[in-house]
Amino acid sequence: MRSLPGSAEQVLVGGSSRGRRAAWLLGATGRDPEAVTPRVALPAPVPLERSASSTRRGRQRIRRCVLLVGAAALLGLGADPVGAHAVPVSTTPSDGAVLEDSPSSVSVEFSEPVSADLGGLRVFDADGERVDRGAVAVSDRTITVALDDLADGAYLASYRIVSADGHPVVGGIVFSVGDAEADTGALARLLDDDGDRPWEIAGALARWLAMAGALVVVGGVVFLSWCRRDPGEPWISRVFATSALVGVVGMLAAVPIQAALATGQGAGSLLQDGVLSSILADGLGAALVLGVAGLIVAAGTVAWSTLVASIAALAVLVSFPLVGHTRGDDVALGFVADVAHVGAAAVWTGGLVFLLVARRHIDDRAERATLVGRFSTLATASIVVVGVAGAARSWTQVRALDALTSTTYGWTLLAKVGIVALVVGAGAYNHFRLVPAAVADPDSEPVHRRMTSVLRAEVVGVALAVAVTAVLVNLTPAYVDAGIGQLHSEILDLADAGSVQLVVDPNRAGDNSLHLYFYGPDGRPAEIAEEVRIDLRKPGDDIGPITREPFRAGPGHFQWDGAELVSSGRWEITVVVRIDRFSEASATADVLVG
Repeated sequence: MRSLPGSAEQVLVGGSSRGRRAAWLLGATGRDPEAVTPRVALPAPVPLERSASSTRRGRQRIRRCVLLVGAAALLGLGADPVGAHAVPVSTTPSDGAVLEDSPSSVSVEFSEPVSADLGGLRVFDADGERVDRGAVAVSDRTITVALDDLADGAYLASYRIVSADGHPVVGGIVFSVGDAEADTGALARLLDDDGDRPWEIAGALARWLAMAGALVVVGGVVFLSWCRRDPGEPWISRVFATSALVGVVGMLAAVPIQAALATGQGAGSLLQDGVLSSILADGLGAALVLGVAGLIVAAGTVAWSTLVASIAALAVLVSFPLVGHTRGDDVALGFVADVAHVGAAAVWTGGLVFLLVARRHIDDRAERATLVGRFSTLATASIVVVGVAGAARSWTQVRALDALTSTTYGWTLLAKVGIVALVVGAGAYNHFRLVPAAVADPDSEPVHRRMTSVLRAEVVGVALAVAVTAVLVNLTPAYVDAGIGQLHSEILDLADAGSVQLVVDPNRAGDNSLHLYFYGPDGRPAEIAEEVRIDLRKPGDDIGPITREPFRAGPGHFQWDGAELVSSGRWEITVVVRIDRFSEASATADVLVG
């Protein structure tokens, strides 16, 4: 099964809403929580000659920005939590099942509630003909579709849903009916069709444009206040206008891209009844309005009102956490960390862009060096905030070292951290070596050339980090991929006897319910177990084996409720089944308990 990235984390970053939250293909973007705290010492500021009145004005402007960001954080405390990336936990029939008789329906259960308004569940025969009938029924976490009376052969059930964080998710199963041979490989290849790949790439590009434009605009507002640049200079207006245009294009492009991913019918599906309203539902519409309006107002007013531009920049920051999986379960922590992380990243990265352009319009070399020194102090503080907030957000999305090193999200996060570390190193070299050298010898051409080269390298590194973020915010969080803190479901093979589905709910340290559902060799529910035993071990802590005998909870269903999973970490759960008086089968599952 394949999980689509694209959620307007999301669109604005990539996602729509699984009924509850259409993600912002770009928003998720800024919210990307993932950065590790770089260890950078806070340097002493470069001495500057400033009048008392200008000092007060500068402090007042920065104080307004800080208060506005704090207000944004408080606004988020009442937000409702959303989930992250629904994943299938069971299907009926099971994937690969060989059935004697035609099933009456196909159903898929997910790890969280989903929406099938823009997608659905469809069943095809080997010739690609639809064999399902009626509308798809959605009941909380389960989607179901009824079937015609199926002839012998192989069938593909393909689903396309939207999870709570707005990510579209696609996948499917293959099953067969009767003894007729069928090319299940052909059906599997149909399921693995890459028709969504161009839209996924377009979504990542749109998120990159949206994030880059937003970071430069927001960071530019702070840069002008802190570094005391005249906002009326023509080059400043051009940089703001260009950055705002780039950001707006990225944000608006995310809407048709999200429609294409959520429906699987291309960008033209946006014109179909109900598609646009579904995509803009819940947080996505509000995020789009705040983001686009904030960029336009900030760019248009910065030349005559720093306060208005600051409020508009704040709106852009607040739009990021309104949608997407970066909020997760820890709503207050997630919102505050998102706003702080994106705001500090904007101060740093957006300021870098303005600093590089400003140096081209300043002829006095001593003034250039002073400007770099002044910005370095601001950048150092913002880097610390980026690291602390990023670490907090990363914890909510990773939650375990195993998840960091065993998932696509984890490795992508590490790549981003590596890029950021290189940029931080370049900035430190600029601040501690080149700035003092330029102050000591303002006319040194080699020093100024090297300083410009380092600044350019920092801007390139930042652009790469934003590009990685555009991909990262649309990936399934590491803890979801690793099964941490979520219901665990796994089908274990019992050789010729059949199979057993092990479900650990809620899969957290402490009280849990262990469910065992048995299936015969044909993949259908069956009474294959006379007696059942489960052995629980935690090799890392030398716990176990703890042996328990579950009770029969229904036909082909055994259950055990208890607190044997006493701590988080990796547990081995072995299911031992007595088939009859003379035969026994067993299987072991590796379960990561949250």
